[in-house]
Amino acid sequence: MSSIPMILLMLSASPTLAQAQATGDASGARAPMAVVPVTEAINRDFQPLYPDRPEGPNLVVLDGDPKSGPSLTLFRYGRDYTGSGNLHFHTHDYRLWLIEGGLKHWDEDGREATATRLEPGAYVYQPAHLLHAANCLTDRCIAYVAFDGPIETGLPAGE
Repeated sequence: MSSIPMILLMLSASPTLAQAQATGDASGARAPMAVVPVTEAINRDFQPLYPDRPEGPNLVVLDGDPKSGPSLTLFRYGRDYTGSGNLHFHTHDYRLWLIEGGLKHWDEDGREATATRLEPGAYVYQPAHLLHAANCLTDRCIAYVAFDGPIETGLPAGE
């Protein structure tokens, strides 16, 4: 039996088409809310976040466009991917819920050795522009990640 929690991903923060038509404003309407069992979403095709680093984080876009705006995604990390383990930042806030695996996440004042091990169900809020790092401690980690804007990554000054 799988250890993946039985949760559903419910997507849609915007008015549905029916709601928009009722108010007469269909300009920002989207399709009605989709309910996707997480086990189904995990079996979708993951694509590298950075095409030149296929061993790095991979993702499935559930909603939005991570290249140009907010998005809801599933991220998959492999064990000990060194890119995530180095301090870096993102230009927009994100919220992460760990679905599978064991993960450590720390900020610039911490280090992996003293970071708390996160288990499925754990939540991390990462503010924009603050240095942080993460490491997957199991064969794979899968997280539901909501970015407030495009997924853009930067490194500390001098690196």
